[in-house]
Amino acid sequence: MASYRVALTGGAGVGKSAAAQVFAECGATVVDADQIAHELLEPGQAANAAVRATFGDDVADSEGRILRPRLRERVFSDPSARKTLEAILHPLIQKLMRARSEGARPYAVLVIPLLAETGRPPWIDRVLVIDAEPAAQQRRLRDRGLDPISIERLLAIQASPAARRACADDVLENTGSLQALAEGVRALHARYGALATAS
Repeated sequence: MASYRVALTGGAGVGKSAAAQVFAECGATVVDADQIAHELLEPGQAANAAVRATFGDDVADSEGRILRPRLRERVFSDPSARKTLEAILHPLIQKLMRARSEGARPYAVLVIPLLAETGRPPWIDRVLVIDAEPAAQQRRLRDRGLDPISIERLLAIQASPAARRACADDVLENTGSLQALAEGVRALHARYGALATAS
């Protein structure tokens, strides 16, 4: 059974997780690319052996668990390594996201942080971009424990706000108030429910 699928994307620290939580509370099926990536890197899972074979066993502990901070440091400092990791993970993530959203009612929200960087899959019906002021982004990232250099490097490898907006059907500005964000999400939930029914 086909589903209506909305991709939710945006830069680091714009409030994607908060928006996704409200969509879930409204009744949408939420599938998160980052959560799937974590699953795929677990010992015995599809991407674990490929990552260790490609980047070396020093990116894993003695039990085969990928040391994500070490892997992240490796790919942050080397664009070709980042592309190699993405080539391993992204096809597997997309396959699982599509499968887990199949048959979702009233519609599915797929949280895909790197949508602007990797391109819109043909099975996505609509793209929602969450945006925020750079100062608010950086404050949220500091609150997560990132230092200024890590924040600068993280934001530098992501698509620009203009590039994200270019692929958007809808843009929701997260001005900083959770209540305002939730109200915006609830308005979109009503619209997406109507679009899903019409499709």
